[in-house]
Amino acid sequence: MTKRLVVGRDDISAWGTALSFKEESESVVVTNGDGWNDYKSAKKISDTAVNLAMTQVDVLPKQIEKMERHDHTQETLCPTDHPIVLGVCAKEFEIPVAAECVLLEIPCGTSLVMDKGTWHSPCFGIRKATQYYWIATSDPRFPSEWVPLAGGGLETHAETESNHNVF
Repeated sequence: MTKRLVVGRDDISAWGTALSFKEESESVVVTNGDGWNDYKSAKKISDTAVNLAMTQVDVLPKQIEKMERHDHTQETLCPTDHPIVLGVCAKEFEIPVAAECVLLEIPCGTSLVMDKGTWHSPCFGIRKATQYYWIATSDPRFPSEWVPLAGGGLETHAETESNHNVF
């Protein structure tokens, strides 16, 4: 079975940085008002102008056959109302290698800022079909190329590792 880590709980530094949207987190700046709390990333999530997009996704289990990467931008993934999971592979590989892949679970209230060049699959819902936001520079000069995984596909499973939502 493929190793599964939880963003915001486990060490994910090989692929990116966690943003944990809660008061005690060092990754965000918190502002409070009458009936609202604002959680803003403490550091910039991109060094260029970015696009905001929402992707609708199926529920697990899914077989991951291909991955993409972006050498020109960081990509931030933000679940909406249900946790999501994706496959990642280190940027050092010329092509993604199934045996070197890890599944990253992103609980609600947490985001993943992927390093430039990190191989990644689309995200999928853990408990049900859902949607997630992604923030990155989408530039037609750098089209996404989906590359087959060396060594076969990556199995995913619906069991959750986090068993909690942040909020």
